[in-house]
Amino acid sequence: MREGSLKSYLLACCALLSIPLVGLIYIHLNHAGVVSYSLVTDLDRQIPFLKIFVVPYMLWYVFLLLGFMYLAYKDRRTYYLTLLQFIIGLLLCYSVYAVYQTFVSRPVISGDDWMLRMVQWVYLSDQPFNCFPSTHVLTSYLMMKAYLNTKQIPRLYTVIVTLMSVLIIASTLFVKQHVLLDIVGAVLVAEGVIYVVQRVCRGWKIVPIAANVQPSHIKGGLEK
Repeated sequence: MREGSLKSYLLACCALLSIPLVGLIYIHLNHAGVVSYSLVTDLDRQIPFLKIFVVPYMLWYVFLLLGFMYLAYKDRRTYYLTLLQFIIGLLLCYSVYAVYQTFVSRPVISGDDWMLRMVQWVYLSDQPFNCFPSTHVLTSYLMMKAYLNTKQIPRLYTVIVTLMSVLIIASTLFVKQHVLLDIVGAVLVAEGVIYVVQRVCRGWKIVPIAANVQPSHIKGGLEK
């Protein structure tokens, strides 16, 4: 990667800081409100708690970071569009949390193996409120759609991202962090955001900044 291209890539990756910045809103919302609603269904009650799914649940953080960094390297336009979809989607979820708070009842965890300790850490670090729509599901779904919709990514990488997205989405149910309606709501938000962003940004082109590279017609005019 040339120096100019590397600089452009690093600047693009810096835009990822907008995600934790927007995430600060969640910190102010993640507490019990006056009224909280439960969206649990009989089908949710039939879904077992499976501690092994805490692994993909926790890999969500690394998954998103690596997914964005590779996307920025291979397809800058899709990268920026996906980042915009993330920000808009998160803001929509936080707006719902502010006016319609839900909660999920968690099981009592007994045992002391490393996976159960990870589950306990998840429960301690994240209050059981503001679950609809699920941001875990929203962001994983958006990342999966980004890789499926670009032709710049090798098929193997797309398959890996798709499988990881499905595992992360399933993990939200099996570690009892979310219920089925939380997933449905997140997918609907994601699809709506994808549709709007693609319509608004249709024809939007990203021109990478590279050192010592000029448009061909200008370069030809300078050559002797």
